[in-house]
Amino acid sequence: MTEIANIIYHTDSYWTSADQDKIVQALLNFHKADIKITKDRTVPVGGGKTRSYTTLDEILLKVKPVLTENGLVIHQHLAGGELITMLMHSSGQFIASKFTFVAMQGNNTNNLQNAGGGLTYLKRYQLSALLQINCDQDLDGEGSDAVVKQKFPDNKINETKAWLANGGDINIVKQKYQLTENQLKQLTEL
Repeated sequence: MTEIANIIYHTDSYWTSADQDKIVQALLNFHKADIKITKDRTVPVGGGKTRSYTTLDEILLKVKPVLTENGLVIHQHLAGGELITMLMHSSGQFIASKFTFVAMQGNNTNNLQNAGGGLTYLKRYQLSALLQINCDQDLDGEGSDAVVKQKFPDNKINETKAWLANGGDINIVKQKYQLTENQLKQLTEL
């Protein structure tokens, strides 16, 4: 952590004013407010499923009045290839973060549309993270192709080696279990 001219650089991508008492109190008041943010957009994600999320417009519509009431303002801008998001208090205290901007890759869209889509997406996520707002449907991996594999038990090495020697397929073991390098080596050295 480095402090330069009343700015503390916690990491390369997160920095704050040295004093935080006023902005923290304002944020606390912001979170005490009864803000109703709805997931106002639903999109198809394939397989007849949909995903709901909160648009950037909905977030800004709901949070700006409460932020202003508490002497807070959000400022987002591009600086080179990074999006800077700042939460600033009327006292001059602030919280800031940056994230590398990546354009989206859409079908039948041009580069400007891809850049705009990526920028909106990143603004929404950075703002939501900074203000602790849930802007997406929490599916906990629902509909994901990801498979959680259990660790391969060491006490099954000899049994599995015998199964493999009798025509078993190592790919079946790999699909079902998370293998360490050492376990994989032991199983493939017949």
